[in-house]
Amino acid sequence: MDSTADSSGGALSPAAHGLQGNAAAAASVRCEEGVAFMVTEGNEVAEVVGGGAARVLGSESFLDATTGTRHHFVDVHGEAEAMLFFVSVNEDQRLIVDIRRLF
Repeated sequence: MDSTADSSGGALSPAAHGLQGNAAAAASVRCEEGVAFMVTEGNEVAEVVGGGAARVLGSESFLDATTGTRHHFVDVHGEAEAMLFFVSVNEDQRLIVDIRRLF
């Protein structure tokens, strides 16, 4: 499978390849456990789905004011299981800085 790396070293999913016409959007996509995440203009976490469309994921979040980072608890329902991720977003740059799978 052909994959493209983002600036953080993560690989883009095939769905994220649809965003490559928009270099800024493609650069901000991060993959973890086969799920492609991106940040919306409103600093919400979204999943990149088929055709490169973004689906905003509901999340509980809190802001670390000292770093300007908002931490989101995101629940994703995969084909085989549900997964809980901890996604950290730098709000000033609209950039995902860390993703951790919790469950």
